[in-house]
Amino acid sequence: MPEEKLDPIDQLMKEWGKLVGRVFTSEDFRARGPGFEGNILSDNTLNRDVTQDGIRIFVNGEGDLNPLFRNPEYAKKTKYKCMIAPPNYLYTICYAQSPPDHGPVIAGVDGMYSGCDREWFRPVCVGDTFTYRVICPAENKVMPSKYSGRKVLSYEKADYYRQGGELVAGYSSYEQWFDVKKAEELNIFGKTDLVKMPEYTVEEMKEIYAAQDREEIRGANPRYWEDVKVGDELTPVVRGPLNEAELTAWHAAGHAHFISERLTRIMWEKMPPSPGWKGVNKWEFGQGYLKGQVRDYGPGHKITEAHPRQVAVGQQTEAWRYIMLTNWMGDDGFLWKFSTQIRKMNMIGDTTWSKGKVINKYCDKGKYCVDIDVQSINQTGAVTVTGGATIILPSRDHGPVIYPEPYARVPMKA
Repeated sequence: MPEEKLDPIDQLMKEWGKLVGRVFTSEDFRARGPGFEGNILSDNTLNRDVTQDGIRIFVNGEGDLNPLFRNPEYAKKTKYKCMIAPPNYLYTICYAQSPPDHGPVIAGVDGMYSGCDREWFRPVCVGDTFTYRVICPAENKVMPSKYSGRKVLSYEKADYYRQGGELVAGYSSYEQWFDVKKAEELNIFGKTDLVKMPEYTVEEMKEIYAAQDREEIRGANPRYWEDVKVGDELTPVVRGPLNEAELTAWHAAGHAHFISERLTRIMWEKMPPSPGWKGVNKWEFGQGYLKGQVRDYGPGHKITEAHPRQVAVGQQTEAWRYIMLTNWMGDDGFLWKFSTQIRKMNMIGDTTWSKGKVINKYCDKGKYCVDIDVQSINQTGAVTVTGGATIILPSRDHGPVIYPEPYARVPMKA
């Protein structure tokens, strides 16, 4: 009796459901892929170690001017006595987001990053070497979607270990995976003004650039917990209008997806076949240049017909939120927790204001904390990303920051 044909979402749940709870370590990731040190795209090891050059390239790509992350001589005069990395630098060391991390490639399915919850327990310093442990997928859930009828939320969890032993940070994040054909049929964005490239007047552009130049880096001037009030607003970080150069800068600095076409082709040729996937032959990567099949990858390029304009990766929009938080907290503050929920896409032509507001302050076992509501808002006034953060500040009355104790996790052996 012939096997019942499943739609792409059901096929994904069937295949990925077999793998829930699967554990990878850094050694597993780096050993994958015949002929290469790891599966080049999914290895996500743009950096293995924390280096001065790695940090410099990263902050250049996200547009961060904080001297704590750029100037070794400045950093030596801080309490760290060395250059430290921005909190989200760990993204360049490990991020399990794409097949085959969650499961085999399913034909007709595409995905996008949708949110996270992250924690740090210690600063990340030049000279640190990291290993990591990933549970991927940790959970898969089918949810309704206006965009594609149904979608799958697939979760992963990971921990980062310094020098193979000390737990320094961890995260839980999720991606949504959708039926491309169904999304194109529904075409919900094609019925809106989102298909039009945003236009700005000269005065609007001047205000955007002026807002960028108003960014305030607290730096060596401590922000004491006692001086913070509920309702205080953080100086916004503004980026945009988003263009190809900004997208390229982020990918080159933090996303690890820029490799030679030749290496990409060889990698995919050696990938084991997956259910519903034909595999890739050596001609398929050049098919966009065959007669009658030439594609336009200019500024108007989009992933599928369901996307009105080319989109930025969610972690790039997150990066601007990190900058706002680390600018505000100063050299002596410590970002403990960070979360995002991506509600709308950040697309070519959009401008994003990252805004924060203090909503709570309290003492947690000697840690003097403030909770911050963080919103990303585009040029139309739409909230594109929600979420928040918890920052530990020095106390004028009780002394410097006390770092949080790591949560309980399975230990990573050296």
